[in-house]
Amino acid sequence: MARKPKRKPKRKQASTAKPRNRRRYAGNLLLILLAGLALYLGYLNHLINARFEGDTWALPSRVYARALELYPGLALTTEQLEYELGLSSYLQVDSEPLAGQYRRLGESIELHARAFDFAGELQSDRLLQVFFDNGRVSALVDSANGIDLSLFRLPPVIIGSYYPDNGEDRLLLSEDEIPPALVDALIAVEDRRFYQHYGLSPKSILRALLANLEAGKTVQGGSTLTQQLAKNMFLTPEKSLLRKTNEAFMALLLELRFSKQAIITAYINEVFLLQQNRIAIHGFARASRMLFRRSVEHLEPQHLALLVAMVKGPSRYNPFKAPEAATLRRNLVLKIMFEQGLLEARQYDAAAAAPLGIVTRLPGVNPFPAYLDLVKRQLQASYSADELSRRGLRVFTAFDPLVQRNLELGLARGLQRFDQSELQAAVVITDYLSGDIQALVSDRETDFPGFNRALMAQRPIGSLIKPLLLYSLLQGDLTLASKVRDEPIRIQQSDGKLWEPRNYDRELHGEMSLYQAFIHSYNLPFVGLGVAGGLEALAQNLARIKLLKHDVIYPSILLGTTAMSAYEVAQMFQVIANNGYFTPLTTIRGVSDQQHRSLERVPLESHKLFDQARMIQVQRAMIGVAESGTASYLQQRFAGRIIAGKTGTTSDARDSWFAGFSQRRLTVVWLGRDDNQPINLTGSSAALRVWSDIMELQGFESFKLSHDGSLTWRPINPANGGIVQKSCANGVLLPFPQAQLPSHKSACP
Repeated sequence: MARKPKRKPKRKQASTAKPRNRRRYAGNLLLILLAGLALYLGYLNHLINARFEGDTWALPSRVYARALELYPGLALTTEQLEYELGLSSYLQVDSEPLAGQYRRLGESIELHARAFDFAGELQSDRLLQVFFDNGRVSALVDSANGIDLSLFRLPPVIIGSYYPDNGEDRLLLSEDEIPPALVDALIAVEDRRFYQHYGLSPKSILRALLANLEAGKTVQGGSTLTQQLAKNMFLTPEKSLLRKTNEAFMALLLELRFSKQAIITAYINEVFLLQQNRIAIHGFARASRMLFRRSVEHLEPQHLALLVAMVKGPSRYNPFKAPEAATLRRNLVLKIMFEQGLLEARQYDAAAAAPLGIVTRLPGVNPFPAYLDLVKRQLQASYSADELSRRGLRVFTAFDPLVQRNLELGLARGLQRFDQSELQAAVVITDYLSGDIQALVSDRETDFPGFNRALMAQRPIGSLIKPLLLYSLLQGDLTLASKVRDEPIRIQQSDGKLWEPRNYDRELHGEMSLYQAFIHSYNLPFVGLGVAGGLEALAQNLARIKLLKHDVIYPSILLGTTAMSAYEVAQMFQVIANNGYFTPLTTIRGVSDQQHRSLERVPLESHKLFDQARMIQVQRAMIGVAESGTASYLQQRFAGRIIAGKTGTTSDARDSWFAGFSQRRLTVVWLGRDDNQPINLTGSSAALRVWSDIMELQGFESFKLSHDGSLTWRPINPANGGIVQKSCANGVLLPFPQAQLPSHKSACP
């Protein structure tokens, strides 16, 4: 039987499952990768949105001084005007000034004031000439048309800033504020194909790669301006593949989202160029002001080239630390600009031969730290620290740079009198009518940003309490002519101990008028009158001006054991100088936002807290202190001028005080040591002398007593309070309420 042929085993069909699975896996993997990429790009896009469509930068809030108002008759010298212009970074030139420049023309100054927006009131830039005669402005002329001006406000000086936590400082430029020459130079040096590429430049990357391989190290970068912007705004400076990848994708996204003009504008505002102590200077606008005292629109080719040169390495080409390297790099930039047709041959030669032209030293970050600290404290009720450091607010203050300058010079001169390196100082100068704080220092090193003694140092005020105590006594039956006795007094205190106050000179002076006791600052008569009823009135009056520091009132408060800061003393004397009207001392005049919209205006507040007639009597007694009392030094130094003041010395001569006022201006001086050790100086021998040195530089008008119809003036003998003849040379003319005129007569002393 024939065998059946064996069946060939079926060959297994080639499996199609594996390729299909591989394709499915590959497809899924691709989808996952694409989804991941989309999420990744979405995240990067979110970062870009947060910066470009929100608040692009955390901007410092700027603090401005008062605007200097120029008018014929203003007491101002050419030197003072030049000082103020210097604070505002005006540049002195020999030709007709551009905006932000000035020149001397004989006894006049021609200046081109910058445009400025006074909280919605735009003042355009203006060329004017200021004429001077004998320390005063004699005329103002608009140089464009020769018209005389009656008034012109100079844009105010920036006296400081509140910086964000990242320590960055910048001034923003809008697209139309950027000079085309700056854009052309930046592109010529950093990214010539900027307008052709889409964020990445393969040719530049390849060229840089070859150069780096040939050199064996990184000698050239291939990043576009867009990549640099992405790195500066969003990434860390670390050199890693991940950072370069992020940078590349962000550059592409920036190019897709924004115009070339927006990108170059952001770059010019963002690029880091300079370090000033702890503050990083970003952007060409701020760096230009810092290095050249010029706005970017007034940069000459050599200045512009130096800034562009510093982009390559802010530390390596720092013109202060490495002037030779900075000059070489600047000249290389100038050569590129010439080769690219941005400069003519003569411009290139002149610019390359020019010095760097930078300032001698960078201006201080905040040259007036004590005042700026007070501004910040007074703004806390309305703005948080974060708002102040990020929102770019404009804070307008009452700060007067010329008054501050005279304060600093006078303080330095005054402290030279005393061979005490540990002697510290605090000084406050105010306009007592408006409550404006015009100047302030809190350290003998006036630009040292340390402990603010003017606000925080609480020290016993000694006899500075006596003017308010005198007012309190006049609320009763006493007058300036009332007889008082300077005699020993003992007071049993609540703890059983005896308090035996003494006069500073340790002497007893017998019977005298209240006026005489006040001007010589005798302690015992005031303690005696105080415990007889004046203590309670004094406590009530301190409470009225919110300066009563203790719930339990001790008799020692009559001699000024209560502690106050120089700022608080200034507030107390403001009420006295202003006829009993309380005006809160303030630094703030107004606040506006980046768009110059007014956010806050500080109205002038004035409340009548004390009787005017009695306060005039106190003022007259304080004039007597300067005429023939403990501050009679003023009569010698400022003969013919009327000043009201009061000296103060504390136990063991630990604190020296003087508070005095002329017409409108009140100045308080404190001297002492931080460790509270004796300085062996009195109010008369120290603080009074420093006050005089300061006020001599300030210049001032005599204090004028107000007229009050309820007061009648009579000449008296200060020794016994009796009325004397008008012809009596040693009589003192004093005011009295009509119902309290002295009844007894006296011989001429």
